[in-house]
Amino acid sequence: MTSCLPAFLIADNLRDAGHADSTKGTCWRPGFRVTQASPRTVRLWHDGPDEQQHLDAYTRVLLRKGYFVTVETPKGKRPRVRVTRP
Repeated sequence: MTSCLPAFLIADNLRDAGHADSTKGTCWRPGFRVTQASPRTVRLWHDGPDEQQHLDAYTRVLLRKGYFVTVETPKGKRPRVRVTRP
């Protein structure tokens, strides 16, 4: 059974790996942004240039941590990453 996956945990893992969080600080900066999509799913975007390169880097970090990661490219929307637990 898959357990709850809070968005802050994904953000913590990415910050610990040296990636910038675009939602922290006094002004906007390029970096990742996570949202809680459901109790067991987190969605991840990159705000800023070189979007796909950053999403690939985030994916590598999360795969090493043991998460299930799926790259999503919905038609007409920005690419994002879907993260769940095994």
